[in-house]
Amino acid sequence: MNWLTRRFPNFEYRIAILIGIAFLSLFPLLGAAPLFDEDEGFYAEASREMLENGNYLTAHINGAPQYDKPILIYWLQVISFRIFGLNEFAARFPSALATFLWMLAIFSFTRRHLGLQSGFLSALFFISAIQVTITGKAALVDSALNLFLTQCLFHLYEYTQNKHRRIYTAAVYAGLGFLAKGPVAVVIPFGVSLIYCLMQRQFRLWLKMVFNLPAILIFIGIALPWYVLEYLDQGMIFIQEFFLKHNLERFSRTFEGHSGSLLYYLPVIIIGTLPHCGLLVALVRQARSLLKQDVYRFCFIWVGFVLILFSFGSTKLPHYILSAFPPLFILYGGVYERLARLRSYLAPAAAFLGIFLILPLAIPLVMPYVRDDFAVCMMGAGQSLFGAGYYLFCGLLIVSVTLLFFAKQSGLLKPAIVVSVAYLLLVNLALMPRIGGLMQSPVREAALIASQLPERAVMWGHTLPSFMFYTRNFVQMRHPASGDLLITKKTRLAEVGPYEILYEKNCIVLARILSQSP
Repeated sequence: MNWLTRRFPNFEYRIAILIGIAFLSLFPLLGAAPLFDEDEGFYAEASREMLENGNYLTAHINGAPQYDKPILIYWLQVISFRIFGLNEFAARFPSALATFLWMLAIFSFTRRHLGLQSGFLSALFFISAIQVTITGKAALVDSALNLFLTQCLFHLYEYTQNKHRRIYTAAVYAGLGFLAKGPVAVVIPFGVSLIYCLMQRQFRLWLKMVFNLPAILIFIGIALPWYVLEYLDQGMIFIQEFFLKHNLERFSRTFEGHSGSLLYYLPVIIIGTLPHCGLLVALVRQARSLLKQDVYRFCFIWVGFVLILFSFGSTKLPHYILSAFPPLFILYGGVYERLARLRSYLAPAAAFLGIFLILPLAIPLVMPYVRDDFAVCMMGAGQSLFGAGYYLFCGLLIVSVTLLFFAKQSGLLKPAIVVSVAYLLLVNLALMPRIGGLMQSPVREAALIASQLPERAVMWGHTLPSFMFYTRNFVQMRHPASGDLLITKKTRLAEVGPYEILYEKNCIVLARILSQSP
């Protein structure tokens, strides 16, 4: 890297490295794995149906209107489908692009307030974290939502610092966030900015900021039109389903079994921020020192507000905590720069690589204790995917990180880059292709066979919206009858009577139900 700065004194090699790593992480393998059920399949199928039926106001799944999320993610995917075609790359491209812009927003903000190196480290830690590199390029709404939410909070903070016109751009991002996922895009900026201004004794400034009439009009102009049109088209069912059920009730009671204790998000943060979670202990130790700087104080408030908000919510899912990741990685960057020795950072990264190495070997030991027959079936099918190539690859990654313990340290950047790249390679080349092949390739292959058959398929015992996406057709959701074409779990076949298997792989079965003998 030094030769670049000598040859090109004004060349910011860190920016080039960061953009190169992010691009390679997000885009080249974007369409390699099949769509994952249920969420990726849900969004992709709803967008496909929108493209097919020409109704750009209301999302539909299997021909039925859906009110789970606002419209923006479907519009983005429809545009992507028109450009790239109906495929996995197109379904995921809006999320990957949003994640790329999200990373640049973190870099730009941190660089402005804490310097180039802090900006580089924060953005590098963000883009290489396991949870970001997995969900950041999934066909979900979360990347777009968090891009807008993050930019809104960044601009609100900068308004409190210099009172420039950042409040209007914050209103734009709040409106886009509301169009992406609804009230949460307003609740988090509202709460974080209020607490920060109270701590800074700037409550009057906060009132001026929140009740700024031009900013409110900008927000309403972006966010409100679709909600009004959707209400006029769908009536009270939209209000009841979206606002009451999927927002208020989801917070007040558990949905679909997704519950957890108040400490639910602690392990999510530890695993989700790998390979950089070793900085969490140092962050706690250095909190008092960091709190003396306004920008770090703002980040602590942001992380704390999101953590408390979702910890007290009844429905808990790992991706809910993503909105706390931008300030958390800014704090991680500040902590990393202050480390006297890097061993506390490197040791957990190397240790978790070792866990990923031996994890497949533990599958046979765990299987006798798993009560779900389908999960046992999938675990058994997955053992063959983790052969010598996987162990050799993981072993090389462990060696590369372990060597950093003994290498002469010439700066902070090289260890951070090596660790980050090692985990990006692990996730993108070793884990996700195998998991996708195990769980979703059978669904895609079964769908391609079903699409060539005259019968409309029946789906029972398993919810697989990606099957609809790949067949380009609706399915019937009911108990199968004689003559039906059935897609289901292998473990449910005993419940359907005589059948003929047309396709079977990894416990996913496409079968034709035969007539029972009189």
